[in-house]
Formats: sequence, structure tokens, C-alpha cells
Amino acid sequence: MSSNSFIARIGKALRGETPQVLPPVPAAPAIPPVQVDYEDSRIPASAKDRIRRIQACLHEVEAALAREDMPGFSRIDIDQMRDQHLPKLVKSYIDIPEAHRSEIFRKTGKSASFILNDSLEQMQAKIDTILRNLAQKDIDAFTNNIKFVDERYADQNPFD
Repeated sequence: MSSNSFIARIGKALRGETPQVLPPVPAAPAIPPVQVDYEDSRIPASAKDRIRRIQACLHEVEAALAREDMPGFSRIDIDQMRDQHLPKLVKSYIDIPEAHRSEIFRKTGKSASFILNDSLEQMQAKIDTILRNLAQKDIDAFTNNIKFVDERYADQNPFD
């Protein structure tokens, strides 16, 4: 029987032996944000506009999350989108030599800039969904407060 088996640990506890304390598991190292110049001349103007909108909406979501008690997955999604996914997407576009971007069209039937814009629109749709969900929480709270005030302070209470 292994000295670390469940039964062995129970036996040690019953005999008053102190259990072996394992060191805590170290946290995973933080992934540094990807650095990219969103104003790089190789980025199409239409993509720059989308990137600016995404960044503005990310700030709006961050402000809303700072005052809300939302599940951590939304905050993690936003952090990853801001620090990893958006810059990696844009950097991967920039890194394609312009002379070879036509290969993307030959493989997919769509230009690299079209695919970049489409991917940016998908990110924006995710952010819009998060913003809608945050707004719905505020709307629900307001509606609940209105109902409470109506029930509590309406002059229709015959027992006053």
C-alpha cells in the first residue's frame, strides 16, 4: 500500500501524524501582450477603422466590468482579445510580404485584407454581445428597482 494512498493518509490522521504538506503549484506565467503598431501603413484604412472601434469598445467593456460582478470568463476574454488575439491577428497580416498576399486569394478566393476585416468584424460581434449582456444586467436592475418602488410606495395599499 502506497504511503500516499487515501487509506494510508486516513491511518496517519487517526494516529495523529501530521500530513505531508505539498508545496503550492506555481501559477502559470503571464503571457506578455503582443506589441503591434495599429497605425502601420501596411494595414488597410478599413481595418484601421475597425481596430479603433474595437479598442474603444474594449475600453467601454473594461469600464463596465470594473463596476459589475461578472463571471471571470468575460474579463479573461476581453484581456486576451486586447493583449493577444487582436494584436496577433494584425501582426500576422502585417508580416505577410505584400508581394505574397495574393497567395491568400489563390488559396481562399478572398483577399487577405477582406479576411482581416472579416476577422475584425467577428471580434466586434463578440464585444457587442458582451456589451449587450452588460447593458441587460443594468436594464434588469433598473426594472427590478421600479417594481420595488411601485409595490412599496404606491398609494394603492389598503392596509396603510
